[in-house]
Amino acid sequence: MLGAITRAVVTLAGAHQNIAYGLVLLVSLSESLPVVGAFVPGDAIIFAVSALVPTGALRLWPLIIAAFIGAVLGDGFAFWLGRHYHAAILGRWPFRGRPRLVARGTAFLDRHGGKSVFTARFTPGVRAIVPVLSGVMCMDAARFYLMNLLSGLLWAPAHILAGAAIGASFVLLGAVAGRLALMVTIVLVLFGLLYVLMRYLLRRVAPHALAAQERLRVWAAARTGWFARQLLAVLDPTRREMPGLAVLGAIVLSSLWLFFGVLQDVIAGDPLVRANLAVFHFLHSLRTEWVDQAMVAVTELGDTGVFAAVALAAMGWLAWRRNWRAAAHLVSVVAVAGIATVVLKIALHIHRPEPIGTGWDAFAFPSGHSAANAALYGFLAIITAWEVEGRWRLPMTGAIAVLIGAMAFSRVYLGAHWLSDVLAGTAFGIATAALIAIAYLRHDPPRVGATGLCMSTGLALLLVGGIHIVQWHASDMRRYQVRQQVQRMPLEAWWQHGWTHLPARRIDLIGGAEQPLTLQWAGRRAVLRRELAGHGWQPPPPWTLRTAARWFEPHVGLAELPVLPHLESGHREALVLVHRSTHPRERYVLRLWHSGTVLTAATATEPLYVGTVIAERLQRVAPVMTLTHTLHDYDAPRNLLARALVHRRLRVRPGIRPQPAWDGCVLLGAAQPRGARRRVHQRRAATTAHTASTIPNGQAPCRNP
Repeated sequence: MLGAITRAVVTLAGAHQNIAYGLVLLVSLSESLPVVGAFVPGDAIIFAVSALVPTGALRLWPLIIAAFIGAVLGDGFAFWLGRHYHAAILGRWPFRGRPRLVARGTAFLDRHGGKSVFTARFTPGVRAIVPVLSGVMCMDAARFYLMNLLSGLLWAPAHILAGAAIGASFVLLGAVAGRLALMVTIVLVLFGLLYVLMRYLLRRVAPHALAAQERLRVWAAARTGWFARQLLAVLDPTRREMPGLAVLGAIVLSSLWLFFGVLQDVIAGDPLVRANLAVFHFLHSLRTEWVDQAMVAVTELGDTGVFAAVALAAMGWLAWRRNWRAAAHLVSVVAVAGIATVVLKIALHIHRPEPIGTGWDAFAFPSGHSAANAALYGFLAIITAWEVEGRWRLPMTGAIAVLIGAMAFSRVYLGAHWLSDVLAGTAFGIATAALIAIAYLRHDPPRVGATGLCMSTGLALLLVGGIHIVQWHASDMRRYQVRQQVQRMPLEAWWQHGWTHLPARRIDLIGGAEQPLTLQWAGRRAVLRRELAGHGWQPPPPWTLRTAARWFEPHVGLAELPVLPHLESGHREALVLVHRSTHPRERYVLRLWHSGTVLTAATATEPLYVGTVIAERLQRVAPVMTLTHTLHDYDAPRNLLARALVHRRLRVRPGIRPQPAWDGCVLLGAAQPRGARRRVHQRRAATTAHTASTIPNGQAPCRNP
């Protein structure tokens, strides 16, 4: 029955686009109605309708907005019913015949308190009863609607994106769905780390900050002078706000430490700079149209127009309460973050990954977008958390931290900024917000009206942000579209010296230098695969649930295990082949990555790949775990591969000293051109002579295999 209803709704949605958005709104609303929501297959319908997004039948953002509005209106209506009819509603249909459901909802409210409104949205079985019970139990209306809005903001995208991922898996046979799932996993991990960091700062750093404060107070008490007296007055332990100020001080110090650490790495060209390119390429490879739409919308929420509207809404609320001091500090936060980032951009002249912006806006470091939003929302979070009850501080600051983190991540994902730009900008913004908040809070400031301030700024963000997204989303999608950056090099120039311009070692995602890139291949992957197939090089087992489970089997051979993926400057492997070794517990693995360069010849162009050839050995870890260990010998696997190639050269990389693991030689291979077979022996002889003539002093020539 429910399956038939779901199929009928999906059929109707696919045929009529405008009706589909209304259906999602109604389903989201009905799912929140008292008791009725427990019998509505809302999740199934929303997932099924969202699966139409990858086909182009429906658009992503109207679906998210419709689901959000329906969920908020449904919970709001249920809350109004409870407030209006009080306990009398529990004696009427449909509550009268379901005392166990009412008892579960009441116990849920008692256990979670005000957070139950947020938590119940994601808890089957009680989400259809908690809103009305919140009204019956006379929960504070402002608190309910705040939790209602926050839960809707998270619930709607989570359901719609999950449905879109399911649809993508059918449309693109898993290719896009895999990237989308990995993208969602990365976002969830980042948000989880952000939540853990916020929780750690709020709950763990405070004791250490208080201890440092006491040592500083003792130091000041033992001295005279104006500075010591002022410091002693600030550190007075009788002031109840000092623990909070100590936490803010710790946040300032840690944020400035991160900012100056990133700045030093950028100026010195440390591994973080290599990580910039690796992260950019990695996220570039994961991009899909639907995630692009979501990330563009998130980044638009932090654009200047929306940012200004939120700041003006906060200023308006503070002016209405005649809290001119808070308003002045808010202006200071925005001004410091904005001016400092512009000055640093002009001083450092670091260009963006993609050509976005003109003038000083074409420079990347630090991210003004991230710094400004972190400063604004961070300051608002601090001054409002100062007034709310303790149990509400963590959910509220966590929600704002997620908003700041989402905006920052969207800049890296879309290629508008490097990772270092966003880290430095966010750290500087948070440090600015915390530092000015300390200056504001240390003199017993008047109340800002936390509930009203949150409501006014939240409405400004939703209203102006929604209008801004509708108005600019299409043009911004074109602005942030994926651009393929390809360099061109003549084929003969590559044979002679151009190959030395490519990296010597593989760079992992955090900027570390890994195995040497001992292979460069000019030609199609299919040609190399065919050329190596006759010499025992075969594709490894594909990654499936069955093959992944083999890593946990106590007795398994290398031939049954898939190859663990490796990244090179953020690029995923374009080709992976394996070759059996004479040793029963070893195998050779060839990995090939796109180099971002194409070689031009008189009649055609060929892609250029870089690669590694390594030897892996089976390693048992405990009785139920298997791992592979890379052997530190890169010459023998490279020479094994070289014997299978017809058109090849073995060259010494300049500036590399021979080591026991690698002699510094790189194998250059190319698809064999027509008429080349009769010149193979001549080329090999010429290659040997040329190699010997180009060897730097103190290095031995490469030995042809």
